[in-house]
This record gives sequence, structure tokens and C-alpha cells, in this order.
Amino acid sequence: MTELATPRRPMTPEALTGDLRDVWASLGVLLDELDTEDFAAPTDCPGWTVADVVAHVIGTELMLSGVDAPEVEVPEAPHLRNDIARMNETWIIARRDLAPEALVAEFHDVIRTRSEALDVLTQEEVDTESWTPAGHSTLGRFLQIRVFDTWIHEQDIRLAIGQAGHETGNAVERSLSEVALGIGYVVGKRAGLTDGESCRIELPGPQPARYDVLVADGRASVVDALPGDPTTTLTTDSSLFVRLVAGRRDPIGALEAGLVTVDGDVVLGERVVAALPYTI
Repeated sequence: MTELATPRRPMTPEALTGDLRDVWASLGVLLDELDTEDFAAPTDCPGWTVADVVAHVIGTELMLSGVDAPEVEVPEAPHLRNDIARMNETWIIARRDLAPEALVAEFHDVIRTRSEALDVLTQEEVDTESWTPAGHSTLGRFLQIRVFDTWIHEQDIRLAIGQAGHETGNAVERSLSEVALGIGYVVGKRAGLTDGESCRIELPGPQPARYDVLVADGRASVVDALPGDPTTTLTTDSSLFVRLVAGRRDPIGALEAGLVTVDGDVVLGERVVAALPYTI
């Protein structure tokens, strides 16, 4: 049996850019294989089709290349709950009339440009302070979130068309590494575990991982080893776990369906499950 450990991908230019290229390449191959009707399939992202998800990925990478967001009218919609969501929607609205083949061609062009820009990335730049969707951090953290976000959107498309894939590898480990930086917030702040309590999250596959979270001095942190048995343990698969964290699936529904199991303190474990969705 594979030894479970906390995923921690290195924050180096080579690893970060390699993981980005990994997910871009996997997504690109997937898009090239889609039929025209696949682009109209609804996804787990409210209000977005497969084509809309592709437009979102394109728009984000264009924005990071310094391209201004399109000036289009953004109608009110339930899924547009903040300024970031409304800005994301502008790229999608501006591409709604594009044929699928044109959208895929633009994806490849934009990714080629972004990949070339990353060729000269240095460790100093990776360590530079930067805004990120998770708060003030570094450019490296920002790029890690890009891997996480793009991989989640690849999975959105795969689930929409019923074509599973890319559930293991460096980009997936990077995505789980990003979750490791936020899971303490889930356990301590959102689920409300208190000093001395702990939570173990076991993901036996497809990408094996484990998070041991201990609350001490009022703070919940991922630790290399717990001082004793965990207060509560959650077990699920890695792909579903990230989708729960990203708000793609109802956590209580997954629990009731037996897709997430809880051992130890069941009440605490169920609170952690309910608190899992925390990303934007």
C-alpha cells in the first residue's frame, strides 16, 4: 500500500512551470478531441458550459499577459456574487459567439505565449511578493493556484462530457499541495475544532495523500505527525476531495452517499466535511 503523506510540491521555477505545462498540455489534448456538441454541455460551474470554461481559462491567461478585460455588459446572475466573478464573466461573454474550433485555436495560441513567457522565470521572481486569490503571498503561490484552478476546470470539462482522466501526476499533486495551505483554515476556523483536537484526511487515491491537522494555541495547522490518534478521520478519493474543496459538489450529499466516510468523533468529522468548500 502506498504510504500517505502531505503533498508538498517544490516552489521552484522548474517545478511550477512544469506543472503548469502539464495541465495545459492535458487540457489541450482533451479540447482537441471534443465534438462540437460537447462545447454546449453544462458543467458544475453555475451558468457555464464547457465552452464558457475554456473561455474563462483563456481570459485568465490573457489577463496575466497584461491584456485588459473586454468592455461588455455583464447581466445580473446568481453565480456573479462578487467583482472577481463579474470580471471573469466579461471574457466569457466576449467569446460566446466563437465557434468551438476558433475557441480551441485561441486556447493553444494563448498557452503558447504564456509558456514562452515562463521560460525565463527565475527563483527570485518566484519568491517575489505578490497578490494572489488567497491573499498576499508570492508569485510562486500565485502560479500554484493557477495549476489548481486550471486542473479543476479540466476536471469540470471531463465530468461534463463523461471522459475521466488526468487524476494523477505532478499537476494533481500541486493542486493537493495548494489545498494543504488552506486546510488548517477549514478545520480551525470553519469547522471550529479546538485546542487538542485533530483531524486526519486520508486520500488513498487516485493521487494518494494525507493531511494531519492539529489545533494548538488556538491555531489549526498541518503537521507531519499527530501526537496521538486523530480526533476524527475523513476518507475519500483525491479527485472528489478537491471538487468538494472547490465547491463543485455538495459535501453533505457526498457524505450521505457514502463517498466520504468519517471515523472517530463523527460530529466533528461531519462539521469538517460541511466546511470543506472554501475556495472562490
